[in-house]
Amino acid sequence: MRPLGFLALLLAVALATGCEMPGRGPDGPLFPAEIVAFEPAAGEVRPGDPAVASVRIKNTGSEAHTFSVGYSVRDAEGGWIDALVVPVEAGPGEESPETELRTPPLEAPGYYAARVSVWSEDPEAGAERLDNREEESAFRVSEAPPEEFAEGGALPAGWKATDRKLGRGKIRSENVSMEDGKVRLALPAGTVSGGEIESEKLHRPGSMYTARMKVPDAPSSITGFFLYEPPDLESEIDIEIFNEPSGKILFTTYADGEQTHTEEKKLPFDPTEDFHDYAFFYGEDSVVFYVDGEEMQRYEGGIPDEPMQLYVNSWFPTWLETQIPATDKYAYVEWIEH
Repeated sequence: MRPLGFLALLLAVALATGCEMPGRGPDGPLFPAEIVAFEPAAGEVRPGDPAVASVRIKNTGSEAHTFSVGYSVRDAEGGWIDALVVPVEAGPGEESPETELRTPPLEAPGYYAARVSVWSEDPEAGAERLDNREEESAFRVSEAPPEEFAEGGALPAGWKATDRKLGRGKIRSENVSMEDGKVRLALPAGTVSGGEIESEKLHRPGSMYTARMKVPDAPSSITGFFLYEPPDLESEIDIEIFNEPSGKILFTTYADGEQTHTEEKKLPFDPTEDFHDYAFFYGEDSVVFYVDGEEMQRYEGGIPDEPMQLYVNSWFPTWLETQIPATDKYAYVEWIEH
């Protein structure tokens, strides 16, 4: 099946050259229609399952007609996957029944965009596209259920608390604990020390990483969710949230010993007030960052290719002016998915 982008190109060429498209007269479409409802797949789709959507269209013309409706989804690396085009009948001025659309089984993890289009005839014959709807980050294909942290004082298997010098102070394992089934990373009062957890597993391109976190209100410190392999600056993919109500967040990559990308954005909420989902898709030659399912930043090229470990930490970097907390502050991690 040809992708929707090819069909759009075919339409543009035909219009530019004066060729008459199938189903089109000199004054416009012979059989006009519009999309009145589109419900793409939403939430989580398991690997090997299709993305199922529904659509209703309205025949805005004066004659009954059978239209063609197509549904496609775009994975995190930009590849389109097409469902079979289906015929939909509607009388003049009437809406069609709800029509189910179903992609082939999906495997690649990450967030997917979804698009539905209605054509006057079979799009393979170069028909005119009458209407189009698209939704970014409509749903996510997940490799495994979220790794939730159980009650008790110990971290789950595959994770450990670390001790090392970082920024203005030290990362101390004693600043890592469990509270109500969440990992708690402490920024103790009167200090510039912090806490960090590290995965034992090494990670390579082709996966999605998500953490549900709440950061503390502790200006001059940050909370990071990232892939990293020493030495510093060699290989790294970072999400760094400023521990303050401002909503500032950094998306950064390092490869081959140098910073290859960095961008500061502003979140549409106060990250110290509640839990939110912070995520990135690590591709072969691209990284896509998301917050609460919305794409925030995308980088092409300059992506590390060395195996890296996954980390979450809260700490005081040297590039922020120091404000020592007067009371204990905590970052919380509810779950991690990778």
